[in-house]
Amino acid sequence: MAKQTPLTIVKEKYGSKDKLVDTVAGLLEPQEGESKEEFTSRLKRVANAKLLHLVQVGEAAKAAGGRDKLVASVAELSGKAKDKDFIAGLGGQSLGALLDQKASLEKKAASKKK
Repeated sequence: MAKQTPLTIVKEKYGSKDKLVDTVAGLLEPQEGESKEEFTSRLKRVANAKLLHLVQVGEAAKAAGGRDKLVASVAELSGKAKDKDFIAGLGGQSLGALLDQKASLEKKAASKKK
């Protein structure tokens, strides 16, 4: 079976790029100083593959409890839960980076328990 193109996946799952953009806009928050309308119009110019990736990241972050819970869990797993500067630095990172750090720290903690 041939690999599906991002356009095919968008049409199958969402029907149109506009619906995919609406889904991404609902999962992610705009950058500081950017309105929801500006964010949505900026997303409309993004490639389908990137939008599909952003949906995956947004859903994973939502399942983890959101940005604040991700920051707290990364700080906890790294042993720096009381370091305010470290937590502030984590707050400025992307959701993808936070998810990667959490997965890495959980894997490291699991290997130590063995």
